[in-house]
Amino acid sequence: MNTINTAEKPEKRTKGNDLMSQHPFAYGRYYLLNIVIYSLITMLVLAWHPLFESVSYWWILCLVPLFLNRFRYILSGMLLLSVIVLSVYWSEVSSVYLILFPAALYLGHLSAAVIHNAVHNSFKPVWLNNVIGELCALQQLSAGYPVFKLVHYEHHIYPDDPEKDPHPSLGYTFWGYVDAGRSLVQKRLTAIYLEKWGDSEASRKSWRMQEGLLLCARFVKTFFWFCLLGPKFFVLLFVPSYVSYVYLFSSFNYFTHREKADGSIEILNLDNNWYYRFCNKTLFGVFYHKNHHLKPRLFNPMHMEEEGNKKA
Repeated sequence: MNTINTAEKPEKRTKGNDLMSQHPFAYGRYYLLNIVIYSLITMLVLAWHPLFESVSYWWILCLVPLFLNRFRYILSGMLLLSVIVLSVYWSEVSSVYLILFPAALYLGHLSAAVIHNAVHNSFKPVWLNNVIGELCALQQLSAGYPVFKLVHYEHHIYPDDPEKDPHPSLGYTFWGYVDAGRSLVQKRLTAIYLEKWGDSEASRKSWRMQEGLLLCARFVKTFFWFCLLGPKFFVLLFVPSYVSYVYLFSSFNYFTHREKADGSIEILNLDNNWYYRFCNKTLFGVFYHKNHHLKPRLFNPMHMEEEGNKKA
């Protein structure tokens, strides 16, 4: 297990290069665009396949916990939906779902690793990173790729800073960290916004409106997947892949950042059990987090030493 002090080589980011810096309501416009696009696509899906002719509208209410901030609500929503689906559709649940279930879990993991690489423009041509990032954000029911990009850059600039790292892991149990993850990001984004546009009543009102639009955008994305896949595929395959994404993203942020006895922070490369080795082999060295912080644009940080030897 290798370690590195987080102060050795922070990631650099050009100021003003993120969406938030372009306009005080830039995120709001982005969320509105998401709402319009996915609402139109959902309408087309329902026109092609009128799902609610055979499915109750009460399903919509059951979707709500899935896009809230706390993981406890997401997990509770998943369990509730699973009970409903297995009760209502038990006779229709075939062995195909068991076969596809591991693939769904892997796709959730893959989504976390791919968006992580897209942020650093690891895919070529460069414009492809935005496309891949948006597709991953759709699977993740997240705020969106531009938001993820800003958050991840801030993490590289201020790793483990309790105030400025958007998702500092120190001081939390793992499941406490998973549960609080989105709330931590929301708190930091609010601080960044107020630093950029001023801490005034008008700024706070604008930010609250944008947070409301974000919640609506997450609902529209969730509803789109439900309408596209139907209750069985959505609950038994999509939702596990979504939770799988949350688990991996939380894991490589939590377990690779540790506090030493002297109070300093270290970032780790992890490859010391079957799960880490599997993820590293199939997900571009995702747990080689020390190497990633040293060379963020390297597609597979597990091969950092090999890349260095080639250049030498």
